[in-house]
Amino acid sequence: AERSLEMVVGLLAILKAGAAYVPLDPDYPAERLAYMFEDSGIELLLTQAHLREQLPAFAGQVLLLDQPGELGGYARQVPACRLHPENLAYVIYTSGSTGRPKGAGNRHLALYNRLAWMQQAYALDGADT
Repeated sequence: AERSLEMVVGLLAILKAGAAYVPLDPDYPAERLAYMFEDSGIELLLTQAHLREQLPAFAGQVLLLDQPGELGGYARQVPACRLHPENLAYVIYTSGSTGRPKGAGNRHLALYNRLAWMQQAYALDGADT
């Protein structure tokens, strides 16, 4: 998904559900994206309607963040899952030394530490974008 309020809500929902996310750039070549789909084992693709056609075939569930009707069938309560700082939070794909993208997993604790450091170092507030 392109950067948007819906994307932020989607990422927070993924983390709150105890899952991990894999950020994907829709401008990547289709072959690279297809490899990342397969290699990461993602089961749910969060995207936007205007980007869906640009993405390679995906066998899992697709949820269009900019289509409010898509969310109607989902529970509104917080999922009952136990979160732990060592749980996987996200996977970033690097270029890889072999020419194939390589996924690097990051835990919730590492994400928290990074954000806490950024807050301390830069004193971020609502005016920062």
